[in-house]
Amino acid sequence: MTKSLRLSRIFRKDTGNTLILPVDHGIGGNMKGLEKPMKVLKDLTIPEVDAVLLNDGLVKKSEDVFHGKNAPARLLNADIFSYESSSEKVEHHITFSPDTAVRKGYDCMKLVIFWDRPDEERMRSIKLISSVIEEAERWDMPVLVEPLLSKHYDDKEERTELLTSANRVAFELGADILKANHPGDLDVLESWVKDYDIPIILLGGDKEGTTNDLVEIVGESIEVGAKGVAMGRNVWQRSTKEAQSLLKKFSSVIHKNT
Repeated sequence: MTKSLRLSRIFRKDTGNTLILPVDHGIGGNMKGLEKPMKVLKDLTIPEVDAVLLNDGLVKKSEDVFHGKNAPARLLNADIFSYESSSEKVEHHITFSPDTAVRKGYDCMKLVIFWDRPDEERMRSIKLISSVIEEAERWDMPVLVEPLLSKHYDDKEERTELLTSANRVAFELGADILKANHPGDLDVLESWVKDYDIPIILLGGDKEGTTNDLVEIVGESIEVGAKGVAMGRNVWQRSTKEAQSLLKKFSSVIHKNT
């Protein structure tokens, strides 16, 4: 029951969908557009935003953003990864525990898994994620898993197969929500929606494309069953006015108000 209440703060009751604003990128170092995270939060946490993804340190400085009846839900970024170019090794560690998420009133935790990695790295991430999900389950704390690829793939079929396997593993580990890369094929996305039977949120990635392109992609994805989007860089690397306008357009197609 507690888990469903937390999820209801993320997904709107009338549509079952959500618009998430990620501002958790700073855990990996400074990033263009997010140099002043407090300003980004205050400028872009507009009524159309249903939830915000962030690190616990930022929450301490932004409590006023999340106070009040209509405040957005809070998703805790709970891990960190780094890529060692010298050894081509990805390190993956937990930063915040389910205990922290429960004590501080978060509505969900987010974890990442890189699937196109050597077996040793994949197994280590699987063990890490499964242990967090097991502990979170005791507290009815939802867990969002973000399956990613660490490399660029020109072969569309290979990329799709890797992403499909990554999503399947996240589902099998007990994820309550998938934050997934768009496969580039609406039929594939629709098959994910049907096969995994948990909410799929599209992630944004680098700032690219026109606003109309992005809104069209989001609208098409919602039509085949995606439950929303989580876009950070594609939003806050634009001017404040343009970013607010884009968020409103996203919300309109996500919640079908057009």
